[in-house]
Amino acid sequence: MSFLSKNDIKEGLKAYPIWGVLGWHDIRQRYRRSVLGPFWFTLSTAIMVIVLGFLYSTLLKQEIRHYLPFLGVGLVVWQFISTVINEGTAVLITSNHLIKQFNLPLTVHVSREVWRNFIILLHSLPIVILMLLLFGFRPHWSFVFLPLGLLLLFLNGIWIGIILGILCARFRDIPPIVTNFTQIAFFLTPVMWSPQILENRAWVAQWNPLYHSIEVIRAPLIGSPILIESWIWTISLCIVNGLAAQWLMERYRNRVAYWV
Repeated sequence: MSFLSKNDIKEGLKAYPIWGVLGWHDIRQRYRRSVLGPFWFTLSTAIMVIVLGFLYSTLLKQEIRHYLPFLGVGLVVWQFISTVINEGTAVLITSNHLIKQFNLPLTVHVSREVWRNFIILLHSLPIVILMLLLFGFRPHWSFVFLPLGLLLLFLNGIWIGIILGILCARFRDIPPIVTNFTQIAFFLTPVMWSPQILENRAWVAQWNPLYHSIEVIRAPLIGSPILIESWIWTISLCIVNGLAAQWLMERYRNRVAYWV
């Protein structure tokens, strides 16, 4: 077993000057010659939140003052999660030229993709915070847990990117399966609807790890108490995904260059 096979994740995370710069470069290239740059994504998110907020608050009979912030944070975090998952299926395949030419840790390519989307997430959250202030929300003491929630979200994104990147490089039928799963998961996850409306069927949300990944971000922002179950689920998911990513990297890292 080569040094990188065993330590790829560790060495890849330590190479943050590389994937950090590459992630910023991707953002700049995507919005090159644009006046607003990445804030176009923020603007489109704000418009979607306002339109869907007024529509679904009426359909679900929710007070707009409470529903709009709930929806706003949920959509912003969900967009990060779904994009990381969908792009993670092709992250190593699309980086094949770099993988074959440079002996970089594979984690660098995954971290680049996750960091790029994390930047977009950080661009969008201030809009949601402004919306909260306009509706009279004030910072709650649980706001101090927001950095921890964001860190767990970021790390989980990297672990999922490694897992999907390796599996999808080997089995090319997995990406469309993942895409369809993500679309279905959106409707099964409390992004636009609250678990309380399910009443005795609230277990659909409570057993959904994606819900808890969103909740550790949403609850501190909207001033709701964070359920201990959400922290347990999110931290446990991070540990399990991290171990799975490490196992796959140690076992198949040297084969990826032949698969892509």
